[in-house]
Amino acid sequence: MHDEIARLARHVAPRRATRVASVAELAQPVLVVGSTLPVGQLEVIFRRPEVGSVAVQDDTAPTRTGIVTRSGLTAALTGRLGYGRAVLERRPTGAVADWSPLVVEPGTALADVASLAMARTADRRYDDVLVRGPSAWGAASTADVMRAVVAELAERSTHDPLTRLPGRAATWYALRRRCALVRGGATRVVLVLLDVRDMARLNADHGQDAGDVVLAELAARIGAALPAGCEAGRVEGDGFAVLATLPAMDDIQAAASVDALRQHLLAQVAGASSALDAPVWPGLHAAAAWSVAGAADADELVAQAERRLRRERRAAVLA
Repeated sequence: MHDEIARLARHVAPRRATRVASVAELAQPVLVVGSTLPVGQLEVIFRRPEVGSVAVQDDTAPTRTGIVTRSGLTAALTGRLGYGRAVLERRPTGAVADWSPLVVEPGTALADVASLAMARTADRRYDDVLVRGPSAWGAASTADVMRAVVAELAERSTHDPLTRLPGRAATWYALRRRCALVRGGATRVVLVLLDVRDMARLNADHGQDAGDVVLAELAARIGAALPAGCEAGRVEGDGFAVLATLPAMDDIQAAASVDALRQHLLAQVAGASSALDAPVWPGLHAAAAWSVAGAADADELVAQAERRLRRERRAAVLA
């Protein structure tokens, strides 16, 4: 069943950007040249398209570091009247370097780097940022820094901070997207809802911190248990949703595949946590709904799955 679901993974799985925690993860190694290097030789270095900037070390004061960017060198060589190259070719690189670049430590948070970069003057605002290393220097593009900051802000606005899973709005958006993709074909959309049994009692008996540990670990287990092409989200305080797309199959096979997915998820999240006492670990209710082949409505799937989940809860109480 997992292989069947995985067949459609490349068509339905969302593309996610890798989270970047610090500027060191964006920095690329940068060439360091001496300040007395002739500008003509520096121009040769910049002929390589991958070179966006060069760090400059003052040959008379080794602790002083500057930067030459591609745009800065181009402007210098062009000159106001077009004579820059003739004038500068034999001049030292130090003459065209910016000796007050933005220099940050490797562990600096991206938001702090972005704030410092935007505080620069307009003509230097988008220059590369130098990242100090223990034995070598790196450079990070300000554009890359800003993109990473925007991506982080977008994730924070759509993801649950405790579990790091997509929140309710993002999850239901992903469900609607899947429903749109199956129209007119032979595939089906699957929605599995899971919620924690007696979450309120767990919080009351063991404290909110213990409840948070349970939810965070449940989310991690659900994420690790997902077959390829599936998505998970936190849609309620103690509720999770798993989305999947089934390949073409008949109704009997579809029902069996969905139940196998539900049972698989329950099996993977069962068992006590190493971070908590065994009696604290709760059980889960789970219910699933799936569409007919080639047509799916997100609201109907949610309503159907929630009705089945309520029946599951009532049955557990009576058992």
